[in-house]
Amino acid sequence: MLLSGASAHSTQSRVFRKKLEKDAIFSKSSKAKSSKADETGEYESMAGMNTLPTHIAGVDNSFRLLKREGIISEIPISICEKVRSTDEAPAKQGKNVILVIGDGMGWEMIRAGAVAKQVIVELESMGVDIKTGATGDVADAAKAAFANRTLDDYYTEGKGSGLSFQDLPDFTLLTTSVPFIGEAETGNHYGPARSFLGDVDAHDNGMADLLVGADGNPLVFDPRDIFEGGNMVLWDDAKGGAYPWDENYFRAHSGLPTDPEFDPEFILQHAIDSANSAAAYSTGVKTGVNMMGVDLYENPVRNILEEAQSCGKSGGIMTSVPILHATPGAFVTHTNYRKNEHHLQDGYRETRPAWAMGTCASRYQPAEELKMAMINGSLASSHTFLYQDPAVLAENFYDSIQDKDPDNGDHVLACFAGQYSTGMEAGAPLENMPYRGLDSSYNNRRCSAGIVEKDEDDVTLSITPNSTICNHWPEEELQNVPVMKEHVKEALNFLGKDEDGFFLMFEQGDIDWAAHANMMDDLLGAMLDIDDSVAEIMAWIDENGGYEKNALYVTADHDHYLTLLPHFPEVVANLIIDGVSHDITPESNTNTNTWDEAITASRHNDTSKTQTEHLKDFSTWSDEDIQNVAHYFGPWGSGGNGWGSHSTRPIVMHHGGDDGCIEALVGKGYRVLGREVEGSPGKIDQVHVHACMMKSLFGL
Repeated sequence: MLLSGASAHSTQSRVFRKKLEKDAIFSKSSKAKSSKADETGEYESMAGMNTLPTHIAGVDNSFRLLKREGIISEIPISICEKVRSTDEAPAKQGKNVILVIGDGMGWEMIRAGAVAKQVIVELESMGVDIKTGATGDVADAAKAAFANRTLDDYYTEGKGSGLSFQDLPDFTLLTTSVPFIGEAETGNHYGPARSFLGDVDAHDNGMADLLVGADGNPLVFDPRDIFEGGNMVLWDDAKGGAYPWDENYFRAHSGLPTDPEFDPEFILQHAIDSANSAAAYSTGVKTGVNMMGVDLYENPVRNILEEAQSCGKSGGIMTSVPILHATPGAFVTHTNYRKNEHHLQDGYRETRPAWAMGTCASRYQPAEELKMAMINGSLASSHTFLYQDPAVLAENFYDSIQDKDPDNGDHVLACFAGQYSTGMEAGAPLENMPYRGLDSSYNNRRCSAGIVEKDEDDVTLSITPNSTICNHWPEEELQNVPVMKEHVKEALNFLGKDEDGFFLMFEQGDIDWAAHANMMDDLLGAMLDIDDSVAEIMAWIDENGGYEKNALYVTADHDHYLTLLPHFPEVVANLIIDGVSHDITPESNTNTNTWDEAITASRHNDTSKTQTEHLKDFSTWSDEDIQNVAHYFGPWGSGGNGWGSHSTRPIVMHHGGDDGCIEALVGKGYRVLGREVEGSPGKIDQVHVHACMMKSLFGL
């Protein structure tokens, strides 16, 4: 347990500044000082930049960070020198490294899953059928047992228990600070998707001029907080809480006052996205929103999977969403824009991980010609391409790879959904793996939609719920798709054959998708999936050298904005007992991002109301709904489903086999383009995780 006691608030109180430009960006509490495009399209220098030298002070990497902090005594000439096997001396240095990312899995999502899992186990022990519920004496006894059950009966802070990965020995807080170049995104929704070459969706890597300041020189990175004139969105313990379980988040709905400096809207501003968040894990380099595998100048940066494979180790990615979506894509591609299809496909073609599994949908999949080459072309002898097929049952899906071995140069690609599915449900293409609900079933689920009313200028006026009961996946196809833990098991069995070790990134991506939609039923099902999958990983580790030979890191890429009410355990139990667990998501849900709709209505420019009040106008849950489901999304007062986006609140990591590296980096800073960024008391940042994974993987 790395957290002990309260962390001191060592940073000075920051004053939120009002944006004075004509194109004002609304926020009651957070007005970012940003540069503004002039008439020529160039950018004015950010405040304080004229006092800094105009050269780059040198770039950093994880090896320099580790040496600077005294974790390693010297930087090896080559990371491969410790891992390459020879006939005389088979290399056994370094550990297998497994990184599990629950996309959007903040501390409150973990607690919701942990409580739900414990409720399920207890109900099953009482004879309640989780899928159909209970009646008669069984139902009466179960409801009596959970009467007045509250979160206090489980946990209200810290590591907690109930899920497999909460049994790991170590627990740490992480910041998800994002670089901020130029002016803010409209409405301060996310950090700006901008490098030092401008908006990243406007050009390919490096194919634009450098942004220059008023003096005509290229802009220089300033490591200070944006509210001090710098280029980083840093965490503030006073405004956001020293911990994600800070009591101020729970006082509001109880009618209690919060601390004077606490601001419930602080975490709504300038969030990281999954692409540059995963890039921090994969490369140890901070970059901008929508960017992955490149630095802030759009230069490619090698990632941990590439480093592993270049040294004879195996590398793998797997996910419950598209294979080249933001999080897994950050471990194989180098692009300034996460939606750049040819960058995504080129990255996969060049990296070709030994193991890749997920859905193959839209632009986020390997190219068709590459897949065809694996079937009957130039790659057929070394690559096995598996895909969802109505003629192949789930239990037989991986039969053909049991004799495959990455030490023989074998590769596996497994595709599901998308073009490999025969149908779609709920009016949308299938882009994610089947995921269950709270009752662990895949059918009779809540499907939320909203009827959006707009005016003649396409501005949202109101949203009306239109919710139904449906199946997220065609029932007849479920027999052809293994559950997530089975994919994880097969990945470990395959990669574990590599004599030199492996790196594997597994993402449960639909936690994020559920949170974006304010769908607690889907979210809890995804939490049960990641719980099962990590249990499979931990069992494999126990059977394959333990944490002496393996390192496991379970974390998230960002938080959302979920808050549980005290009676959440009782609500979960009663809905399961009544056989209507899908009602943990209210019928009034709309699967609509309320702040996106508010921005289209230009509410971000209206400072006569708070951001929370604007969100309330586009949310649809009633006060009764909130009490009935015992949770809400967004700040208290925003209406229950008053959010639908990421937040800047710190995340948590459960880990084992790290050998003290993470602990040594708590509270430490890091460098971006050679400049020291301040660390956060009691926390590490995501780039520190990359450094420690590299240390474990290569035995540094």
